[in-house]
Amino acid sequence: MTYTAFDKTLPDATTQNGTQFAQAIRDNQAALRDAIVVGALKGWNFSKSGGTDEQPATILYKNSTQWLKIALTWGTTGGEAGNVTVAVYSYSSNSGVAYDTIGTKTITWDAAGLITATTWS
Repeated sequence: MTYTAFDKTLPDATTQNGTQFAQAIRDNQAALRDAIVVGALKGWNFSKSGGTDEQPATILYKNSTQWLKIALTWGTTGGEAGNVTVAVYSYSSNSGVAYDTIGTKTITWDAAGLITATTWS
């Protein structure tokens, strides 16, 4: 059996009949399920830049002209030292020319370096 990867162009009511349309929904739902469980979606390539190898400033996932960017801020003192304190998630549909912000996740840490809370804005 051949695996059916997520296809952003489907379902398409202009080219598919009812059965094909419903099957495309099922196929994409299964691909999304798999991506969530595995933590990666086929076709999205990872890269990092800026900062250091251990603490990159930016993480990118790219699939053709679609890019997902995570801009990271790293803590420097106390329990947050060496841990991400802010992650700004954004999406580009034009190879990084412009981004739409998905959201900002702020992470707080206790003195032992354990997460105490996260807040989305």
